[in-house]
Amino acid sequence: MNGPAAGVVLLGPIPPWRSGIADQTVRLARAMTRLGAPPLVITFSRMYPRALYPGAADRGEGAFPTDVEVVPLLDGFDPLSFRRAAELAASRGARLVAAAFWTSVFAPHLALFLSSHRAEAPDAVRLLLCHNLADHEAGPLRRALARTALRRSDVLAVQNAGDLATARREVPEARAVLVPHPAEPAPRVPRAEARRLLGLPAESPLFLFSGLLRLYKGWDVLLEAFSAVRREIPDALLVLAGEPWGEAKALAERPAPDGVLLRLRFLPPDERGLLFDACDAVVCPYRHATGSGIAADALSHGRPVIGSDVPGLSVVVRDGTSGLLVSPGDPGLLAGAMLRFVREGLGVRLSSGAEEVGALFSPEGHARTILALGGIGSGPAGC
Repeated sequence: MNGPAAGVVLLGPIPPWRSGIADQTVRLARAMTRLGAPPLVITFSRMYPRALYPGAADRGEGAFPTDVEVVPLLDGFDPLSFRRAAELAASRGARLVAAAFWTSVFAPHLALFLSSHRAEAPDAVRLLLCHNLADHEAGPLRRALARTALRRSDVLAVQNAGDLATARREVPEARAVLVPHPAEPAPRVPRAEARRLLGLPAESPLFLFSGLLRLYKGWDVLLEAFSAVRREIPDALLVLAGEPWGEAKALAERPAPDGVLLRLRFLPPDERGLLFDACDAVVCPYRHATGSGIAADALSHGRPVIGSDVPGLSVVVRDGTSGLLVSPGDPGLLAGAMLRFVREGLGVRLSSGAEEVGALFSPEGHARTILALGGIGSGPAGC
């Protein structure tokens, strides 16, 4: 399994695996390559047992990217594959190993990887890219399971101040640093053209919810809020775009609410980008969140975010500058923010702020920070 030296190894899902985490892994790999530190990406050959995955499919069609080096060695059904991954990373002489962490399901696997790699390469830096410190619906047992991996890392890169405090309190063995979620700069299409391509009305106020429809993301709160908006602004539209999980699957079995356009499936990046370009604002009504790639991507498209004042959003969205934030779980407050956005004509000002804030979360800046945490390059090393 030996090959040319790789200063960096990334561990985690990568497209065609379907998730925002997979998208972020390939963004990071490409940004590191542009910075002159091309990584080896060790990814999954199999991931979840079907019974544990609530969506339609965790992998799409197509092959792994060809512009980065990818080895599909990890097998979610075989924890020992993570030991083999550690041996491969050590054989390639990696100074930095950065692994995606988002669920306790793979915590024992990652704990084995980190321990095995430490034995093979004690001088290397082992970093966990913490999309969550524990599963969104985790209880005490799953949080304890997550800590089996977190405590074997040298560095925990977390995405908001709340997780930073939690990590420093509960995982003192590792250095915890704040590294906000990066955005993905994408080719933009003028608003009118994006609406034409998507078959959307040219002038109606258009709000967008994008991403997996999971209960913690507050799609149900948004539907209640939008019904109030629609009563006041009859031509307002809401696009719900993403794969439904759990209770959200019922949306496909009944007529869509008035003014709501449903795209209930996993969206490829091109279509998702068109929706960002077509909308006036992106709505993130999350009950809680540790980070949000959707919010970061919205800002990179120059689209304001109307959302919840929770740590994972407030770290990237500046209330009154690049969006509007309200207390989570309150349809009345959310409706009020959406109405204010339209009635006060806030789109131009907040879009300008979104452009400025979005520029702060570039993939290259994110990659420089991660590399610096591994002692590679001279970028900022988090805070």
